[in-house]
Amino acid sequence: MDRHEALRRIDATLKARGFKETGPGFADYEGSIPVHGTPVDITLSIPDVRFAAKPVLTLKDRSQIPLDTLAHIETGNGICYASGAGLPVDLYEPGPAILRVLEEAKRTLELSFKGRAVREIIDEFQQYWYSELGVRCLVPKTPSAAVKKASLFIAKLGDKPQFMCLADKADLRGYNSLALGLAQIWSVDAPIGPAAGIRAPNTLAELQRWFAGQAGLGKSRWNAAFSALSEGQNLFVAAPNAFVGLRLERPKDLEAGIKRGSIRKQAVPKLLAARSAAIKLERFSGAWCSIEDITARNSVEQNTLKGKSIALVGCGTIGSHLARMLVQSGAGIGAHLSIFDNQYLSEGNIGRHLLGFADIGKRKAFALKAELERFHPQVQVNAYVEDATAMWELLATHDLIIDATGDWNVQSVLNEQFLENVDANVSALLHTWVFMNGAGAQSFLNVRDDLACFRCLKPQFDGPWRYPAGDEKDELNLQPASCGDGAFIPFSVDASCMAASLANRAALDLAGGKAGQRLRTVQVDPERGRYHKPVSPKPVPQCPACGPRRSAA
Repeated sequence: MDRHEALRRIDATLKARGFKETGPGFADYEGSIPVHGTPVDITLSIPDVRFAAKPVLTLKDRSQIPLDTLAHIETGNGICYASGAGLPVDLYEPGPAILRVLEEAKRTLELSFKGRAVREIIDEFQQYWYSELGVRCLVPKTPSAAVKKASLFIAKLGDKPQFMCLADKADLRGYNSLALGLAQIWSVDAPIGPAAGIRAPNTLAELQRWFAGQAGLGKSRWNAAFSALSEGQNLFVAAPNAFVGLRLERPKDLEAGIKRGSIRKQAVPKLLAARSAAIKLERFSGAWCSIEDITARNSVEQNTLKGKSIALVGCGTIGSHLARMLVQSGAGIGAHLSIFDNQYLSEGNIGRHLLGFADIGKRKAFALKAELERFHPQVQVNAYVEDATAMWELLATHDLIIDATGDWNVQSVLNEQFLENVDANVSALLHTWVFMNGAGAQSFLNVRDDLACFRCLKPQFDGPWRYPAGDEKDELNLQPASCGDGAFIPFSVDASCMAASLANRAALDLAGGKAGQRLRTVQVDPERGRYHKPVSPKPVPQCPACGPRRSAA
């Protein structure tokens, strides 16, 4: 449907409902919607007749709804009728689509008449704090009601400010810091919301009344809060429904008097209290940004890799993507993520590597470490450019070794070292690889039990795989070395990402105490790939790696 036909249908639908076109936009209207039978005047602006951008509805006269508290009203009386998930409508039926928008706005307003206005506001109180300043908090959430001390600062790249930050100290790896003072984070168990007719306090006097009406704060804690604010500290309240902050804008004459020494610091609280109705507040909207909170957000009721020391061998086409997934799953928190690779990034690598053009010529391990630290400055990553197979003593100090090289020789050596050193700290070895020309991807986990080792999957060097992810008779299609590029096996980046995903999933399952099926397969190419259900292979007596050891036992 073209734009003009869609607009014609919307116009006809709205005019049938008593709306009239007003401008100045190409689809701006005025009309009314019934809220429990009472007409409420609104303006309606439709920026996109395909509804990729939602229509904007605004109350013309707030007094038409005689409620002290009205939910889902944004700054400027805008009606917040769609949740964060949006409001799905059919772009091919523009008339019914705009009617659904009006119906949702009506339902939203009627929630307040059902006595749910305060409840609705509390649920989305962060939006009603009306803060112009966002703060990224790198202090992890805490379930306790303890008061945490922190520092508020501006993180800069060179002299250019990037964002405001709340952390244990005014120092953030990769950034310069401009300190803005000390801060306190008060965690409360009860939700915060409107109190004493105040949604978001604007003055010190309003703050005291608002504070007293909060179940998790109350009058008993006001003196401590006022003392911190009087000292110039920043106060943040972390509740189940919102994370908000504020500080006092101390009058210039008061600041000047303190600097001159004509006003003693001990007298500041009394002077502020005397002028509380005129003392303005600066409000902050906090966002949990610590690496712990980010990785836990998508792992509700699941374990993360936090506290698990992991050695990742190989920072190439599989390892680079896997390293990022591991960090996003909690690796590098509370225990180091160690990455190993002795190669340099070449031009040909970046077609299926996490790293890109700017890192060509750099050591893969060092460049990937920098990229992971750029992703989040709190990640703990060690990078090594030595041959990992010659560093077994270091590898063995980790909880888990992951082999992402896809190199048969490295896979075999790590398998042998893992079997040989049964007393090492490391309790699991995980391999992941792309099968042949990207036909499939597989991962295999060994946790020192009675099941197969990696070599059991292909016990005869020149024999077949027990669970091939493709037809081994297919030509390998090895591309010969050329000027500036080494020999390589071509396959698309999705195969690398699938192999990385298999390993990340296996690592998470292991961290959760359920190793699950040890060999996992994904069919990448629907024509050449071969799928196998997840399986835990039994050992093979003729396996040259574990066979003799099992016989001796």
